[in-house]
Amino acid sequence: MTDRPLYIRPFTAGDRAAWDEMWAGYLTFYETSLEPAVSDDTWERFLEPAPGHLGLMALDEEIGPVGFAHAIIHPGTWSPRPVCYLEDLFVKPDVRGHGVGRALIEWLAERGRGEGWLRIYWQTAQDNVRAQALYDKLAKRTDWLRYELDL
Repeated sequence: MTDRPLYIRPFTAGDRAAWDEMWAGYLTFYETSLEPAVSDDTWERFLEPAPGHLGLMALDEEIGPVGFAHAIIHPGTWSPRPVCYLEDLFVKPDVRGHGVGRALIEWLAERGRGEGWLRIYWQTAQDNVRAQALYDKLAKRTDWLRYELDL
């Protein structure tokens, strides 16, 4: 699975500072920013968890928090089984390529198998080729495009 000793678990209140740092890195990577109140709300929904929200922290035994995942489990229209949208996945740059992203996705997949989910789905930027190298090993790339209508 990985060449690093990792532990994956749901968020705890003590993860906030590490999450803040990595969340800022995630937003920077995607060249965006959010109001602090939006990030506070996001954190609270994963900490308390709101229905269907699952926040995961990846911890390296030697250096501590190294990545996170945000997932939303929801009903679908093509099956009675729930589906999981892996909305955000971040690994600290200095540990990328060491299995952290894979471990987060595999932890989520194991939970999904145990709970009877139909699938996990996600997206990434077209130029995020490093992430795509991992994703192409774990899942089937589809022909679907994503469109957004901001309201």
